[in-house]
Amino acid sequence: MKYTYLEAGVDIKKADEFTNIIADVAGKNNIGSFAGLYEHSVLEDYCFAACCDGIGTKIIPLVENSDVKTIANDLFAMNINDLICCGAKPLFFLDYIATNTLDKTLLSNFILELNKILKKYNCSLLGGETSELGDLILKKYFDVAGFLLGIVKKEDILSKNNTSRGDVVIALKSNGVHANGFSLIRRLYNDKKLNCEDFIQCLKPVRIYYDTVMQLHNKKLLNSCANITGGGISANLSRAVRDDLTLGLDWSKIPQTYLFEKLKDLTGNDEAFKTFNMGVGFCLVINHKYVKKVLELTKDYDSFVFGEVE
Repeated sequence: MKYTYLEAGVDIKKADEFTNIIADVAGKNNIGSFAGLYEHSVLEDYCFAACCDGIGTKIIPLVENSDVKTIANDLFAMNINDLICCGAKPLFFLDYIATNTLDKTLLSNFILELNKILKKYNCSLLGGETSELGDLILKKYFDVAGFLLGIVKKEDILSKNNTSRGDVVIALKSNGVHANGFSLIRRLYNDKKLNCEDFIQCLKPVRIYYDTVMQLHNKKLLNSCANITGGGISANLSRAVRDDLTLGLDWSKIPQTYLFEKLKDLTGNDEAFKTFNMGVGFCLVINHKYVKKVLELTKDYDSFVFGEVE
């Protein structure tokens, strides 16, 4: 029997349909992008950029291990990796915590870790909300969400509209499964299809790509970017190219690893690639003449040419 994300309780198709409903209601054409952009006359040459994300059910085993450092890292990472896709720099962050009962020590340590990583990226913890929801959240557990606001010059915005036929896709390696697919991963672990060592590998922190991507952006080497999260490579990378273009990818270029091969065996090839990042955490869409330079600047991520825009 092959396991599926839908069987584990997550319906990606329904989530995509809901996103379309939100876009229709809001009347915005950038809903569904990695970050939303907002223009205001007070800053004529700039746009504000904002995004919101959490870490899904990965938080369950992390809370059980009191691993607030990884929770803080992943919460910021899931947001900053989205924000950088439009070329924005972070300004401030807000957090939302929903808990059963307030564990002052545990949550204080989480805030300390969150503030520590925000300072590293010159981002302020501006505020947040903590709700005690005893009728909703299980005892000893809590959930988190983050809201990140940044700013970008209009002339520097990275967008799928910047892409052209012949552009090259560069893939950057992930640090494991990151923070997507955990409802399925936990199902596999509970059914003893993944062992303890496998599960520990799944809990590795989400990799933050901001410094490298911003370095490339400052050098004018990027056209667009894709943060590979829920929905896998195809669903996210397609958001980084113009609607009238397609992608020609060489899937054999993705390095095989024990963990992702095992997940593929348990779920099937198609299910694995639409649920997990499969080893690719972030993608860059660039002009073909910059390939050598970009590969050199991203070598710490075991980067490789993944394909091209057609």
